[in-house]
Amino acid sequence: MRKFFYIAGGLLFTILLVFGFLSYYFIFRPLPTTEGTIELAGFSAPVKVFRDRWGVPHLYAETEHDLLFAQGFVQAQDRMWQMEANRRLAAGRLSEMIGEDALDLDRLLRTLGFVRAAAREIAAADPHSRALLEAFSAGVNAYLQRHRGNLPLEFRVLGVDPEPWRPVDSLAWGKFMAFMGGKNWQEELVRAMLANKLGAGRAAELLNRIGSAAPSAAISGSAVSWSDPAPAALAWTPAGGGGSNNWVVHGSKTASGAPLLANDMHLPLRVPSIWYEMHLNGGGLDVIGLSLAGVPLIVAGHNPDVAWGITFAYIDNQDLYVEHLDPTDSGRYRYRDKWLRAASIQEPIRVKGRAEPVIHRVWETRHGPILNLAGEKIDGRSQALAIRWTAHDPGNMMENLYPMNRASSAEEFCAAASRWTEPAVNFVFADTGGTVGYALGARVPIRELGHGRGPFAGWRGENEWKGTVPSQEMPHFQNPENGFVATANNPIRIDGFGTYLSDDFAPGYRAARIEQVLAETEKASASTFRDLQADLFCPPAGPFLDAIRDFKARSAAAKRLMELLLSWDRRLGPESVGGAVYMVLFHRLLENTFRDDLEDLTERFFGVGLTAVQPLNRFSGHSRVILHSLMQEPGSPWFDDIRTPERETLGIVLEKSLEETAVFLEQRLGKDPASWQWGRLHQVEMAHPLGRVKPLNRIFNIGPFPGDGHFSTVAQSSVMPGMDFSLNGWAVSNRHIFDPKDWDRSLASIVPGQSGMLGSRHYRDQVDLWKKVDHHPLYFSREKVEKEAKQVLNLIPPSQ
Repeated sequence: MRKFFYIAGGLLFTILLVFGFLSYYFIFRPLPTTEGTIELAGFSAPVKVFRDRWGVPHLYAETEHDLLFAQGFVQAQDRMWQMEANRRLAAGRLSEMIGEDALDLDRLLRTLGFVRAAAREIAAADPHSRALLEAFSAGVNAYLQRHRGNLPLEFRVLGVDPEPWRPVDSLAWGKFMAFMGGKNWQEELVRAMLANKLGAGRAAELLNRIGSAAPSAAISGSAVSWSDPAPAALAWTPAGGGGSNNWVVHGSKTASGAPLLANDMHLPLRVPSIWYEMHLNGGGLDVIGLSLAGVPLIVAGHNPDVAWGITFAYIDNQDLYVEHLDPTDSGRYRYRDKWLRAASIQEPIRVKGRAEPVIHRVWETRHGPILNLAGEKIDGRSQALAIRWTAHDPGNMMENLYPMNRASSAEEFCAAASRWTEPAVNFVFADTGGTVGYALGARVPIRELGHGRGPFAGWRGENEWKGTVPSQEMPHFQNPENGFVATANNPIRIDGFGTYLSDDFAPGYRAARIEQVLAETEKASASTFRDLQADLFCPPAGPFLDAIRDFKARSAAAKRLMELLLSWDRRLGPESVGGAVYMVLFHRLLENTFRDDLEDLTERFFGVGLTAVQPLNRFSGHSRVILHSLMQEPGSPWFDDIRTPERETLGIVLEKSLEETAVFLEQRLGKDPASWQWGRLHQVEMAHPLGRVKPLNRIFNIGPFPGDGHFSTVAQSSVMPGMDFSLNGWAVSNRHIFDPKDWDRSLASIVPGQSGMLGSRHYRDQVDLWKKVDHHPLYFSREKVEKEAKQVLNLIPPSQ
């Protein structure tokens, strides 16, 4: 027996020893050096990097080149794998890593041509912008050279040998993010599908309820095809659309007498965070806030004089054009009275497991690339859709991000923001002199027809663009009379600005709630802002409950649910029973109202996206607004199920939906209504791309745990359409509160943490802050930064 224990103990010791060695070699050995001294060729003088307890690096350099070089190096220390995955995603090169599962996605991405557009932008950029990108790239490459045999675990698992970083990689990721925030082409196509399915008249009955209209161009069934989002591909798309909130309050309405600014952006929750917090000081720059991994400078934050926050503006900067093709001559298309030749671009796609690359041919008409979404050839087709998008033309990302980072006043910042091109964003800003304001940063097309409700008849030259709105005419204002500015992807009405902006803004629920709270608050503070960022009040629940309040349920199950609904406080907290009933019931009402008419188009109308890079379209909000509107007309023919001989009304549909809701909740959560909590349905799991494979999910992923909120709450979250109510869309990805009176009182958080390195203490250390809607300090003064530093790294030129 003693011998058995000796043998067993020896085996256990050996297993633990091997496990410990493997953990060290693959997980802990690649962790970055964050203390001491590193010699790197490329610096002209030493750079200091102070990291606080949350892993936020504060970089101090003497020259601008050294600062950008250090930014690239430090970002790569914490996020090199994410940067590699992101650049491959933007370039349509995922198949090289994961094989056939990503081939259709790569074809789409090559068609959209983010890398081609980025290359054009670099070619048109001024020398200073190129120098910024080159210095940043050199810093990333210094990391790659130093860690060539010691890269993060993901490189080893997938067998990836990273190429040198290039400026085009940074700008291509910026183009990808612009596409995520400007996906109006999907809504145009869904509107066209509705018109084809229902006829223009009936489609207009629905679309008019969201202030839109049916398109004018007829589209044949062969004009476009698509692949449903595949789970394997979805794991690699960390930025599949989203929303955001920002607001700024004038000092006349704050407790401190100085402005306060808040910003939280809503994106899919992934590991690691899309955001990376940094402080850059040197060469005339002193700016802190959020950066995008792989991109220089700061996207949203503050410098010594100005703070700013951003939200996607949902501007319509994309149009679809129906092209008439010559089925006998591939690549010829009709434009007015002529046949033109489309540009042909060959894109070789290397696929893991294949000896030879797949040759993907991209056709570009005068309007843009043809969207053969599932990779089919256009040979023999009579119609196809081409996409026109402002970001296909050279923009000025670096040329305007830099002056925003350096702005010394609200006026300087507003001027730079008004010249911004993509992504289309709403800027709110405040300076230390007390000025607050708003600026729309986007290229807004000027169209012949004055709107963008496509698709348009490309063969007729219908609704061509005549340029974009000049920067000096872009919407902007300062110091509004009400004392605050708030945006939440909603329509922004500017007196005197008449150019069409979009039909596809988010419903105004979040913006209205923010404005209501700010208007009712006499003296706002950071605490007020924190409470507002945590707000779970559901504004559309009010009119919904009013519409059903007098309904007399027949079945016991329906009566019980009505009691729960009418006693609900209209907040979508994780423990809310009424909230769970409301969310499930609303989807059953959608299904029972529209499925009979829309059939196979139903999912698109409910918001399912057409591609893996954009798994949700904005009909996720539009369809809900349309149903709310119809509920004010209980006898509307839309409630009638055309598959039955009876004529159904809202009351009949509601009874059926209540009974279905009761069955669903009992099956999913048990028979006790006390257990029907929203957070139990709305589970959150922050997924790493490798976590889609079991049992790696237990190693790389974070969660699951109960979530809260929904599309309409200030603390926003979202779901994919259907009866899976998991938080699998987007949610709050950061929370910032900037205090121009004392920058050291500013607050911040990202989720799940600063590091993308498994084994780092900062891999998930901000998850609890996210759950509690809490923040960490974001120190700015050199004195505070040095005092609170937990690690100090010296980056120096090689010794002579």
